[in-house]
Amino acid sequence: MSSQDQALQQFLLDRQAALTPLFEAGDIDAILQFYDPDLSFSDHAWHATNQNFTQFESFLRSTYATSSSLRMETHGVYGTKEFCVWEWTLRVVAAEDDPIRGLVKGKEIVLRGCSLHWWRKREGTSGYGVKDWRIVREGDYAVAAKDGD
Repeated sequence: MSSQDQALQQFLLDRQAALTPLFEAGDIDAILQFYDPDLSFSDHAWHATNQNFTQFESFLRSTYATSSSLRMETHGVYGTKEFCVWEWTLRVVAAEDDPIRGLVKGKEIVLRGCSLHWWRKREGTSGYGVKDWRIVREGDYAVAAKDGD
């Protein structure tokens, strides 16, 4: 792997490492700083598709209102600064029943999946920093993990 490829891979990992803890903490305002106002968002596992920025914010608030715990494990991040794939495992413990998402109060659900992220450099930035980029389009895909996975 060339030093340029290594630098790109490190950038992708660092950018994701800045975002993942915000999801785990449920810091919606900080999460939204990583998303472009022209966002197109779809989470196919939880039936939230073709959402704009405002709808995505509502989706996040609903998600955290019905979850008592959310943990993410990153398995890999691949691609370019403009497009990348994030492979992950999501562990959610429901704070209340949520039939749409298949959550039962107090029960953990484990999803394995990936997020496809299309990123746009923020205007007026160099593009070298991880916070110089915003997600303009996201597609999330997941399946329930089998016992022991």
